[in-house]
Amino acid sequence: MNKTKTVCFDMDGTLITNTNSVEYLCFLSGKADEVGAVENREKQDEISWIEADYIKAKLFTGLEVKRIEKEFEKHIILINNIEKVINELKNNGILVILVTAGPVQVADILGKMFKFDKIYGSIYEVENGTFTGKILNHLGDSGKLDSLESFCNEHDIKLEDVVSIGDSASDIKIFEKSGKSIALNYSKKLFGRADVYMTTNDLLDIMKHIFE
Repeated sequence: MNKTKTVCFDMDGTLITNTNSVEYLCFLSGKADEVGAVENREKQDEISWIEADYIKAKLFTGLEVKRIEKEFEKHIILINNIEKVINELKNNGILVILVTAGPVQVADILGKMFKFDKIYGSIYEVENGTFTGKILNHLGDSGKLDSLESFCNEHDIKLEDVVSIGDSASDIKIFEKSGKSIALNYSKKLFGRADVYMTTNDLLDIMKHIFE
């Protein structure tokens, strides 16, 4: 009998497939070249991915928040069948949450599109409708786990009854605590860290692992 009570999704690289949320905001600000240089430093381990996010945040200082949603469908490619998966999970009484270290302002768009039960993301400061270049609370990997634990405590759900789905090192701590973990279109940093490994453009492919 399936005991899954919650499915926890990552956002960047898991649901968003063609870019990441911070890079998207930099692109909207016309800073594609600059963000590429920061990401190269990250790939060469000159800076951590969290340090890179703080640097990137300054690149979209002054960006209007309303542009994120207005231009979302024009620039963002999502994995196929998110809505079908979420609807089926909910029809089976399973709560569905999104936990990302990316900006909550981007995560909120997916929250509205697909009616997640809860959204967690890093808090990027906004004043007068525009980004200030500051991050007030970056979740990081520990904050992502704290968010999941907070949700489970609120709903009296055991972590062993959670299926977590992600693609990168930021998901490792959540993977370690969840009852089942699915590495989806994953980076090599997840090798040996997940229960299931999948490469697919169709989110429906995860369902057999949730209901088995």
